[in-house]
This record gives sequence, C-alpha cells and structure tokens, in this order.
Amino acid sequence: MKLTPFLSQDKILVNFKAKNKLNFFSRCVDIVVKDHPDFDREDILELFLKREETMSTGIGKGVAIPHIVYGKCRAHEIYIFKLEKPIDFNSLDGQPVSVLFVVIGNATKSNLVHLQILAKLARLLKNDSFVRDLLNSKEPEEIMEIIKKYE
Repeated sequence: MKLTPFLSQDKILVNFKAKNKLNFFSRCVDIVVKDHPDFDREDILELFLKREETMSTGIGKGVAIPHIVYGKCRAHEIYIFKLEKPIDFNSLDGQPVSVLFVVIGNATKSNLVHLQILAKLARLLKNDSFVRDLLNSKEPEEIMEIIKKYE
C-alpha cells in the first residue's frame, strides 16, 4: 500500500506551532474542520483526546501517529505536521515529538484501510534513514518527496 493516495501537499504543514499536546490537537482539529466544514470540531477533538487516553500515539524517535475513525469522514486522509519546536507527547521512548502523521479515516466494519495505513507508517518509521530525512526536512514538497522515495 502507498500513502500518497491519502496525502496531498496542502495537508503537510511545517513550522507548526504547538505549546503542548492539547494545544496541538486543538489547532490540528481547527485545520481539519476548515477543510471539512461538515465535521463537528468538538466530536473530532474528543475522539483524538479519548484515543490518547487509551495509549499515547507518540511511537518514539520524535514521531507520533494520532489516528481516529470518524463517521462523517468519506475517505481516509493523512495530515503531516512538522512542529516548530518539539513537544512532550508521552511517547513510548520518553522523547518529545517533532513530526506527527494525523490519520483520519472513515468508519467501516473492518477498518481495513485504516489499519493498512497505520501498518505502512509503522514499517516506514522503523527505517532510521526515513525518520532522519523527515526530521531534517524543511518544506512540504521535501516531505512529500521523502514519502514517495521510501514508500
């Protein structure tokens, strides 16, 4: 599976400002709702926060993969946020997060596509070169090229 069908350059934001995890989600959800006016801001924010209560999506190496399924979502989308300054995300390795892959999917019986996207991201993020290139990237175009190169 390739990630690029679920990603567009306008959904890659660099130098994104966030003071902490809650501030990140609040600002992230604002962007999602701006793209999808029919989405309910509070519902989406609550879904992300409940997901984080279950277990942090900070997987380590400076990366997090917050993900939800949402009934009004018609197709899976990936937003990438490269933070201006790393924030604490209660990551598994205790390190702050600089890059976040935010996955929003449509709810299906099996959620198969959602799981395939998460599995693909997990495999890519095991590659230290991929992570290093992401962390060193500066522009949305560069991030898109890195993903194309490694996927």
